[in-house]
Amino acid sequence: MKLQEIMTGLRTRWRNMTQSAADLVGVLRRSGTEPVTLSPQQYRTALRAAIAGAVVLVAAIGFGLYQFMSLQQARAQEALHEQQLQLMREKTASLQEKMDKMDALDQELRQMVKGAGTGSSPKGDGGPAGAQKKGPDLSSADYNDLLLATARLETKTNARIISFITLKTVLSDTAGLQVRQMQQVSAQYASSTTPSIWPAYGTITSNFGYRGNPIGGGTGFHEGLDIAVDYGTPVQATAAGEVTAAGWVDGYGNLVEVDHGNGFVTRYGHNSMVLVVVGQTVHTGDILALAGSTGRSTGPHVHYEVRVQGTPTDPLLFLP
Repeated sequence: MKLQEIMTGLRTRWRNMTQSAADLVGVLRRSGTEPVTLSPQQYRTALRAAIAGAVVLVAAIGFGLYQFMSLQQARAQEALHEQQLQLMREKTASLQEKMDKMDALDQELRQMVKGAGTGSSPKGDGGPAGAQKKGPDLSSADYNDLLLATARLETKTNARIISFITLKTVLSDTAGLQVRQMQQVSAQYASSTTPSIWPAYGTITSNFGYRGNPIGGGTGFHEGLDIAVDYGTPVQATAAGEVTAAGWVDGYGNLVEVDHGNGFVTRYGHNSMVLVVVGQTVHTGDILALAGSTGRSTGPHVHYEVRVQGTPTDPLLFLP
């Protein structure tokens, strides 16, 4: 039954009750001071009028409370919605500011790399120039899901900004050194004592440079290249030279180090077994060890380092 019909019925009962009460008052006035005797019909009418009045009064109070509570709830919902919209506006403005900062850093890095002589822009994995990616659909997503998605995006944006700033600092501090190293590599690349092959064939899981620490968290500078391989995979010398270390070294686990002369040294870490001894002469392709996961390691792989004049250098510069 609709609310309009209920209210119409209550008004009808109220009019009947009012008429019955008026009739009763008229009887009482006519009787004066004489005892009033009500007929059964009049008694029932008066009783029904009283009950109807009570029902109408209770219904009116209930309806008024319902209307008041509904109004209060609507106002509270409206205030909450406005707060949510304001929060989303602030989040959006913050993200836009950070994206602008990322764009500026990206342009600076590109100019720095060009200045180092590469002649091309860096090919990043992902990055701020993702115009093709569509953002959250504000018209269809639930607010809580939107808030969670925004928080995750903000976390990723913060991480990317930190990464860009770190890279910019590294490029600024080491640009001259990297140029000298590359010139030195170019001059000596043809030598048989220059690293020129892969120590083992697998999947690169961690590159040279700053990265998140896989053990213990935080960030640190990774001085080599991690190549994931099967346990027991042969690890070969990448150039001719003399073994200068063959055994356990903290962090590296079972390590083999080879001095190739002309300032070149290579290291091969986390081996399960070392197959050479210190002082042994090795040639390009000779088996030095078997891959493993000793030392600070999360799984079987080859940690491969190249050092030029004692300075860690990106091994990818020497790989075919």
